[in-house]
Amino acid sequence: MAYDQLKADSALCAGTRKAGQKCNGTVHVCGACGARGCKQNQGSCTGQAFDVLDRCIQCGALAMQPAG
Repeated sequence: MAYDQLKADSALCAGTRKAGQKCNGTVHVCGACGARGCKQNQGSCTGQAFDVLDRCIQCGALAMQPAG
């Protein structure tokens, strides 16, 4: 099964990774502050909103939820 088929029901990040390619990571939303973006290593994507421990970069909350 192709990656695009696996992620068909998910919002995908349109941010850019360090190497210049499109991110396509799953987008999440913070239940505390509403920040919206992907989950990556710090600084890996321009659309990043969460670190690898599910902590919101904007407010620091552990409130990551699937984006609708």
